[in-house]
Amino acid sequence: MRLPLILQQRFYSTCQSSIAKPINKQPIGYLVLPGLVRYEEALKLQTYLVSRHEPADIICFLEHTPTYTAGRRIRDSSPEEVERLRRLGADYYETMRGGQITFHGPGQLIAYPILDIRDYELNVRCYVSMLEKTVIDCCAQYGIKAGTTENTGVWVRGNDKIAALGVHLQRYVTSHGLALNCNVDLGWFDQIVPCGLADKSVTSLSKETNSIISPSDTIPQLVKSFESLFCKPLVPVQLEKLQLN
Repeated sequence: MRLPLILQQRFYSTCQSSIAKPINKQPIGYLVLPGLVRYEEALKLQTYLVSRHEPADIICFLEHTPTYTAGRRIRDSSPEEVERLRRLGADYYETMRGGQITFHGPGQLIAYPILDIRDYELNVRCYVSMLEKTVIDCCAQYGIKAGTTENTGVWVRGNDKIAALGVHLQRYVTSHGLALNCNVDLGWFDQIVPCGLADKSVTSLSKETNSIISPSDTIPQLVKSFESLFCKPLVPVQLEKLQLN
């Protein structure tokens, strides 16, 4: 079975769980990719991990080179628009994740969980809710009060998006995930209408705390939040042990 989708609108009535309920105690592995990773390379890695689903569950943490991505709801952008974005020094990709157009780049922490939602007794909507709650918990560790709205993602003051979400499922195994703004140059977002919401703006951990908080600073806090919400320990995994070929 193939479940392509997700979620650009909120579904308040379908997820009452405050935490996941894993059916086994096997830890979640996490992989921190060094440097800046081109979006195409991250897609290849996710495809490999989804097809192998080995280790059983894994989360990839990384930063992308400057990239604009369009989700399933806003594909087939005009050649002129694609060329305009590329002239800014960014790549452009149309993807299978949910959502509309957004930016990924240096200073933004990406988390791509590869896991089987059945192992956590989650449906798709509750999985997205768990990702949102994970980001909210991470923000709270920095004293930032974040939350959700009728629009997908995590927001500060209801109008400033601090994290974008967009996921894809294949045979219940997840890919894509979340993008948390740490110390990313927010000027990149001025070139688009982020997630198709013209009346909203974006923010970051650094902007909200008036300090420099990098993705590498944030990974330990986000790991703790994943452990809290998904009710499993996270253990580091080395890239070479994945036997990519």
